[in-house]
Amino acid sequence: MEKLETVKSLVRANNYKNNDVTYKQCLDMGVSVNRVGLEIFARKLRAMDRAEEIEAHKNHSMQYSQSQRLHGESMLSFEKSSIEYGSGYQRPSSGSVAELKKVSNIANLESRRKMPGYSPSERKKEITFELGTIKVREYELLQELNLLIAEESHDKSKQAATF
Repeated sequence: MEKLETVKSLVRANNYKNNDVTYKQCLDMGVSVNRVGLEIFARKLRAMDRAEEIEAHKNHSMQYSQSQRLHGESMLSFEKSSIEYGSGYQRPSSGSVAELKKVSNIANLESRRKMPGYSPSERKKEITFELGTIKVREYELLQELNLLIAEESHDKSKQAATF
């Protein structure tokens, strides 16, 4: 079992690619391996590790989205009453002022980057998720707008037919 773990750690240390180097390192450590078998093992180990990463990412994303649903304060919410049609001006409602403060601005990014535990890749995932959520909400609003326009034109045609 130690031999297997040693070979795994060497393959991972060489990014699954440099199998010639891995082979030499195995021999230097006194572990005899088949060169062709090492190549196949490295490919399979990489596939297994990637599958585990993908599964972990899925689980993390599901937990994150569930926590976002439970704790809606970190997501933007859109209120129909805060928008006046045709004026080009958005009237802030009592809740939307506080919600706008939750949007991060560029100045806060520098302080966030200096914090311990800051992960740019994790932040990229969060941003991508947020943008996806916004796209979904945009689609829902466009569907509602299309329904309202259709109802309005239907009502106008009904009124025109009665005159």
